[in-house]
Amino acid sequence: MAGTTPPAGTTPLYAQITADLRDKIKDGTYGPGALLPGRKEIAARYGVSTITAQNALAQLSREGYARAIKGRGLIVRRKPTRLTVPGWLYATPTADGSFLGGGMLDLHQLDVYQEVAPGHIAAPLGSGDGLVWVRRAIHSAPADPEPVQIHHSWLTGLGDDAATALAAHNPALPWPGAVQQVTGRTITTVQQHTQARAANAFEAGTFGIRDGAAVLVSHLTTYDHAHQPIEHSRYAWPADAVQISTQYGYPASLPHQP
Repeated sequence: MAGTTPPAGTTPLYAQITADLRDKIKDGTYGPGALLPGRKEIAARYGVSTITAQNALAQLSREGYARAIKGRGLIVRRKPTRLTVPGWLYATPTADGSFLGGGMLDLHQLDVYQEVAPGHIAAPLGSGDGLVWVRRAIHSAPADPEPVQIHHSWLTGLGDDAATALAAHNPALPWPGAVQQVTGRTITTVQQHTQARAANAFEAGTFGIRDGAAVLVSHLTTYDHAHQPIEHSRYAWPADAVQISTQYGYPASLPHQP
């Protein structure tokens, strides 16, 4: 491809190069996971400046065809893994199954730490501004290294030795059922709310999408038999990789409006 020149016309050079690269992604010249040429190579191939080359690559990324990998460059995005997420706001006896189906996702990264509960988390937990434990898990689909789910879980009432239990709970036991194992308290009710919003910087970086792109987010609060909060979770998925389910096995007769 050395010496390739973009087609003549009034379209800006960077847009012409983006279109050419886009076509090569669609026809399989650059397959899913392939590393795209860097800006210097693009500049040499098309006879343009490195700034124009960078603009072309940035546009390709903004369109969702490629994502940046630190230390490597831009790689072609794989076809998004389609996941089904719950779409109701409800309160109902907790179920045993995973919200995404048992065994569907692999653990990509796990962090366990303590922090002062943010206001929007302290409220459902009733923890004021005290320290809470946080378990942040990033998941990917099997045989696909791209993260497709971020799960934050904030837990209250745990001792200083909770880190080990949070990091080593049985992965075959889905959350929030695993909360019972970690806390020793029986969950009787789960309240959930799913909505779409703009991705924050952490979500955008994790999913390889632009800051502000659409994500779907579910907030869940689990309660014991005395309706005391045990844990609050936040799940996030890139909007292009999920679909909302209107029937998820929870009785429709038990909706709850907080």
